[in-house]
Amino acid sequence: MPRKPISQSVSRSIVVEGQRLEYGLRISTQRRTIGFKIDTAGLTVTSPTWVRESDLTQAIHLQSDWILSKLKTWSERAPSCSPLLFEEGDRVLWLGQEIPIRLVSLNHALPRPLTIGEASALEAIPVWEECSDRLAAVTSWYMTHALPWFKSRTQVFAEKLGRYPRTVKVSQAKGRWGSCNRTGVIRLNWRLLKASPAEIDYVIAHECAHLVHMNHSAEFWNTVSALYPNWKPISKLLDIKDQQYRSF
Repeated sequence: MPRKPISQSVSRSIVVEGQRLEYGLRISTQRRTIGFKIDTAGLTVTSPTWVRESDLTQAIHLQSDWILSKLKTWSERAPSCSPLLFEEGDRVLWLGQEIPIRLVSLNHALPRPLTIGEASALEAIPVWEECSDRLAAVTSWYMTHALPWFKSRTQVFAEKLGRYPRTVKVSQAKGRWGSCNRTGVIRLNWRLLKASPAEIDYVIAHECAHLVHMNHSAEFWNTVSALYPNWKPISKLLDIKDQQYRSF
């Protein structure tokens, strides 16, 4: 009897090459094959409803070299820095560069949403000195100024593709840089504004390709290559810096 679909990951474990491997299992009515994802949360396995337990176990063992290698890469990454207090002069990432926090008086008007040119030339992120929650204030800054950048760059790739999203939205997701659903809504993580423009473009090109292919087939990756030919090293760079970009 097929398992019932579940909406959240269930913790599981398996012994692989003599190691106890913890992972999250998701059952999806939308998937046709078993999928593997490794990020800051560890390994997540997504399985179609019809897959038997023995098939799932076999699939994990077949992918064990890749899984263990990826998990080792994540574990070796430098630990996050001490939590920022967002004091005057503290430096944060903005479009791949470190720029300082600049405390300003409460009567100082903060800039409206920045154009791409203004964002590229930004020298400091202003935060009201009297603000009691500076983390929230800095997060709000990123979220406010993310949408103009995302919309502008999405338009470039959509025109090249000849397919346009229904809308572009800013996401707060912790585990995904972007998504595109079947209705054509593209969501992009505000934390991408910490990454370089090249990395942002890769994510946007990736999601625009989903306007044509709602999968990760060979045809999908051909479309990504047509939109953004140099995507492979950029994708690797984004993977390497993932934890750094998610530091807050």
